[in-house]
Amino acid sequence: MKNNYLLLLSLLFYLLPTNLHSQLLNVDREGIENETKKNWIYSTDLSLSSDKNKLNLLDISSQIEIANFLKNKYMFVGMLNYNLTMNGNEVVQNEGYLQIRFRDNDSRKISNESYIQYQWNGTLGMEYRKLLGSNIRFKILEKSDLDLYTGTGVFYEMEQWNFGGVNDIDTSLFPGTVSRNIFRLNHYWKGAYKINDNIDISGVSYFQLPINSEVTNLRWFFDFNTNIKMTNNFNFLIHYDGTYDNYRLVPIAKYYYSLNFGIQLKW
Repeated sequence: MKNNYLLLLSLLFYLLPTNLHSQLLNVDREGIENETKKNWIYSTDLSLSSDKNKLNLLDISSQIEIANFLKNKYMFVGMLNYNLTMNGNEVVQNEGYLQIRFRDNDSRKISNESYIQYQWNGTLGMEYRKLLGSNIRFKILEKSDLDLYTGTGVFYEMEQWNFGGVNDIDTSLFPGTVSRNIFRLNHYWKGAYKINDNIDISGVSYFQLPINSEVTNLRWFFDFNTNIKMTNNFNFLIHYDGTYDNYRLVPIAKYYYSLNFGIQLKW
């Protein structure tokens, strides 16, 4: 009988969309450093859906953020983002990143921040992109409802691509994979504004240039988030990000974007 119950629960988990959410966290939001006295806080957003059409459509997404606040007003932040969509045996989307950052908890006018990151995007052909870098971070403005920061630094980038995301060319004319290791200049602006007790927005924009003869070829990445508090336990979220890059290893589009609307339950 016990085995029958386990089988039934497994089938329900497989056949029905499921979601798991916990407390809201985005360390770049305005006032997040004052929202808790805990040393550790976290946010999870996990979802799984399975639909039987002509083929079985499976969609998995997860976003996990963990922050460790230190006594010296620095902090470690870990972020994991993963998205997988499959239609039968065909992989429609397979992308994500893992990042660990060490930075000031919005307390110093000038501070250091360092980071490592691992990224992949199987749909576009990015097998991996590894980053290791450091910035000098400057506090431009810090008020109760508004902040503005900027930073400048250098990072080392190692990436490998295949030609799976390239359209309308004979990929047999190219090698299976191409790779590149370079240093890049990095400059960013980060801002956050708390419109009222229920709505806040945050955004960050990165400008990255290769340190070689192609230094004028820009990679621009921006990330914009709106958080709307509906009740103490319910939030509405809007996320938009985009990447422009005219110095890619493979001939794919220069610009890609992502737009997401969502809800989040808190406890």
